Amino acid sequence: MVTESQQSGMRSRGLPSWWIAVGGCLLAAVAVLVIALLVGGGRPKPAPPGLPDPGMLTGWGLPVAKLAMDVAGVGVVGSLLFSVLSPAKGGALQPAAERAVRGAAAFAWVWAVAAALTLVFTLSDFLGVPAMRLDYQENLAGFIAEVSQGRSLALVLLLTVILAAAARGVRTLNGAALLLVLGVTATLPPALTGHSASAADHDVATSSLLVHVVVVTLWIGGLLALAVYGRRATTKVLAGSARRFSTLALWCYVAAAFSGLVNAWIRLGGIAPLVSSSYGWLVLGKLAAIVVLGWLGWWHRKRTLPALDKGTPGVFRRFAAVEAAVMLATVGLAVALSRTPTPVPDEVKTTSTAEALIGYPVPPFSGSALLSSWRLDTLVVLFAATGVYLYLRGVFRLRSKGVHWPVGRTFAWLGGVAVVVFVLCSGVATYAPAMFSVHMVQHMSLSMLAPILLAMGAPVTLALRALPAVRREGSDGPGERSGDRGAREWILVLLHSRIVRVLTHPVVALAIYVVSLYAFYFSPLLSAAMRNHTGHLLMSVHFLLVGSLYFWPIIGLDPIPRLLPPLGRMLMLFASMPFHAFFGVIVMTSTTVIGGDWFSALRLPWIDPLADQNVGGGIAWATAEIPVLIVLGVVFAQWVRADHREARRIDRRADAGKDDQLASYNAMLARLAAHDESKS
Repeated sequence: MVTESQQSGMRSRGLPSWWIAVGGCLLAAVAVLVIALLVGGGRPKPAPPGLPDPGMLTGWGLPVAKLAMDVAGVGVVGSLLFSVLSPAKGGALQPAAERAVRGAAAFAWVWAVAAALTLVFTLSDFLGVPAMRLDYQENLAGFIAEVSQGRSLALVLLLTVILAAAARGVRTLNGAALLLVLGVTATLPPALTGHSASAADHDVATSSLLVHVVVVTLWIGGLLALAVYGRRATTKVLAGSARRFSTLALWCYVAAAFSGLVNAWIRLGGIAPLVSSSYGWLVLGKLAAIVVLGWLGWWHRKRTLPALDKGTPGVFRRFAAVEAAVMLATVGLAVALSRTPTPVPDEVKTTSTAEALIGYPVPPFSGSALLSSWRLDTLVVLFAATGVYLYLRGVFRLRSKGVHWPVGRTFAWLGGVAVVVFVLCSGVATYAPAMFSVHMVQHMSLSMLAPILLAMGAPVTLALRALPAVRREGSDGPGERSGDRGAREWILVLLHSRIVRVLTHPVVALAIYVVSLYAFYFSPLLSAAMRNHTGHLLMSVHFLLVGSLYFWPIIGLDPIPRLLPPLGRMLMLFASMPFHAFFGVIVMTSTTVIGGDWFSALRLPWIDPLADQNVGGGIAWATAEIPVLIVLGVVFAQWVRADHREARRIDRRADAGKDDQLASYNAMLARLAAHDESKS
C-alpha cells in the first residue's frame, strides 16, 4: 500500500501527472488528425473496382506515420534547442542540458523509425499495392533513386540515424548547436515534395512552407522541451531559458503566421474557397489555433514568466502543458491538410512548356516587364525584413547610449539588402530561370555588389557593440547568469572558430571564389539548380556566401581572424580579376549553350539561347570592373585614414613626451652636443 508521504513524493517528482499530460497531448494530436481527415475528405477510401488499391493499412498508416515523424522531429529540435539555451560552464553542458541531448537521441531513433514507416507506406500508396504485398527488393531502390518523395524520406532516415548516433557523445554547447542545425535540416526534405513543390507558383509556395516548417518546429519543440526538461532543472535555469525562448517564440509566431497565410492563399486560390471547400475549413481551424496560440504566448509573457522569476514554476508548467496540447493538435491538423485535396489542383493546365517547367508564365522580355513582374519570395522577404530590423535596432541602441554610428554604414547595409531583394523578387527573378543574360545579372549582383554593400555596413562590429555582454560567474548585479552564452558570445565563438579561420584565409577565400565560378557553369550544376526552386535557392545562397567570404576581408571593417593590411587587400582584389575576365570572354565567345538541356527545353520562341548567353558573358566581363572600382576606393580611403590616425597618434605622444623614438633621437643629439663641448 502506498503511503501518503510516498504519494506526495511521486507528485513532487511529477511522474504520474507528467505522463498523463504527455499522453493527453499525443491523443489530442491523433484525434485532431482523424477528425480533420474525415471532415476534409482526406480519409482513405476503397479504390474503384479494377484500379490499384493500397488498402486501409496504408491509407491510415501513412498520415499516422507522418504525424509521428513530425512529433519526433519537434522532440529532437526542441530538446537540442533547450540544451543550447541553457547555461553552460566553460562550454560544457549542465546536467539538465545533457539530459536534453540524451532525449534528443531517443527522439531521433523514433524519428528514424517513423521515417522508415512513412517511406514504406508512401511506396505502397505510390504503386497502389498493399504494404504487406510489396516486393521491396525490386521496388524500394528504384523508388528512392527516381522519385522525389522517396529521396526526401531516405535522406531524412539517413540524417536522423546520424543524429541519433552522434548525440550520445555530445557534452559541449558547440556540439549541441551543431546537432541543432542538423536536426532543423532534417525537417526540410519532406516540405520540398508535397503540395507546395508540385503545383503552380511552386517557388513562392515552397519558400513559404520552408519558413513555416522551421519556425513551427522551433516554436513547438522549444516549449515542449521547457516543459519536459525544466521539471528537473533549477528554477533559475528554467527561468533564464524560458525568457530567452520567449523572445525566439515571438519571432517564430510572426513568421509562422505570415508564411502560413501565404501558403494557404496559394493553395486556396482566393477567398471564396475558404468557406466553400473542406480544405478551407481546415485552414480556418488552423488559423483559429494560431490565434489561440498567440493569446497563450501573450499570457506567458504577462503572467507565467514573472511567476518563474519569483520562484514558482508550477504555473508555467501547467500552462505550458495546455499550450503544448494545442500545438500538437495543430500539428495533427497540418498533417491532415497535406492529405486533403486543395481547391487549386496540384497539376494545373499550362499554356507553354516554360510555364510547366518553371511554374509560372514567362512573357516576352522587355524593360517594363523586368520592372513590373515581381514575385515576392517569402523566404527572402522575411530574411530581409529581419536583417533590416535587427540592424536598425542596433543603431538605435548605440545612439541611445550616446555612441556614434556612421550613417554611411547604415545606408550601405540597407542598399545591400535592397539589392538582394530586387534581384530575387523583381522581374530579374522572374526571367533569371529562362534567360542566361538575366541570370548573370542576378549572379553578379549576389556575388559582387550585394556582398560589398553588406560588408561596408559592418554588421558584425555593430552587433558586438550593441549586444549586451552576458554576466559571468561571480559577477554582481541582477539578472546574473552563470556561464550563459548570449548572441554576442555566439558571434565571438563563431569568429574564433577553426572553420572561420580556414575559410577567411586569403588563399582559401580566393580559391573558393574563383573555382566555384568555373565549376558551377562548366558542369551540370547550372541545369540542376534551374530545375526546381530548392536548387535555385541554394544557388542564390551560394553566390551570396561566396561573395561575402571573398569581399568581407577585403573591405576590412568587421573583425576577422586575419586582418590584412590595405596593400594586402588590394593584391587580393587584383588577384581575382584575370580569372573573372577570362570567364567572361569564354562565355561571350562560346558556340555551345551552357546548360543547353535546360534552356532548350523551355522552347521560348522569342529568344535565341546562344545569343542570349553571349550577352550574359559580356555582362559578366563588363560588370566585374564596377565593384573593383568601388572596393579600390573604399580600401584606399581606409589606407589614407589609417595613415592620418597613426600620424595623429604619434603627434599626441610627442606632445605628451611619450614618443620613445623622438626621445632617443633627442638624447643622441644631446650626447653629440656634449661631446663637441668637451673637445672645445
